[in-house]
Amino acid sequence: MEKRYIQLYSLKDETAKDFVGSLKKVAEIGYTGVEFASGNYGGLAAGELKTILADLGLEPLSSHIMSEHVEGHLEYAKELGLRYIIDPMNSVKDYDAALAFAETLNKVGAISKAAGLSFGYHNHRHEFLPSPDGTLMDTLIKNTNPENVCFELDVGWATCGSCDVPAFLAKYAGRFKMIHVKECAVVAGPEELPDFAKFPRDADGNLQIPPDVLKKFEEQNRWNVPAGTGIIDWQKVRDAAVAQGTEAFIIEREFDYAGDIFKCVAEDCAFLKTL
Repeated sequence: MEKRYIQLYSLKDETAKDFVGSLKKVAEIGYTGVEFASGNYGGLAAGELKTILADLGLEPLSSHIMSEHVEGHLEYAKELGLRYIIDPMNSVKDYDAALAFAETLNKVGAISKAAGLSFGYHNHRHEFLPSPDGTLMDTLIKNTNPENVCFELDVGWATCGSCDVPAFLAKYAGRFKMIHVKECAVVAGPEELPDFAKFPRDADGNLQIPPDVLKKFEEQNRWNVPAGTGIIDWQKVRDAAVAQGTEAFIIEREFDYAGDIFKCVAEDCAFLKTL
């Protein structure tokens, strides 16, 4: 695979310490482009960051931004040269919630398109809970306008949520513009997310997730094993994705299995080269 992207959420602790240094390292590893996380651009002006990325040979592909914050990021995203903005998660838990969120995606997608950017949604496991359409993910896809809303399929979470990824890609050909290459070790089935609105916040407004919930998340992150060593048939996924129009394959790492996250993403990059 000639183009190899990384979601910078994979390096969240490292980018917090040295944003530009982390970009240099992923370029040295062999990545050719980046997807930003939570609208974090290292506190840099768009023009400055664009120059840094160009000097490193990294394409500014996309950014993960919650739907309610997209409008405030459009000007920066355009100046930086992003092609996509992706909503990274919504805690849809039932059919009605999925229908309501689909309307939100349609509205934000139309606004993004008018600004010259493509907009989409990134899944986790809970979107594969059942709905009258099959799963909640089916509901989101069927009720969004393909002219304005695309999808970034996280293959690891989808597989873990009991999705037959190659078949799902073929079922909705043309809707999946990007793929998250995330290896998975188990099929656990879909599970509803906790109600984050019920968790308290500290004096600075930071969400205080209970220790038992954090522990569960940490255990689930360990299902993300080194790319190519889990249960996913990546050649079938790649072929199905390319056939339906996927434009980018992006490494996203949840778990540092080596005690050195750069070693992990380097091994993931090496695997990506083989696809």
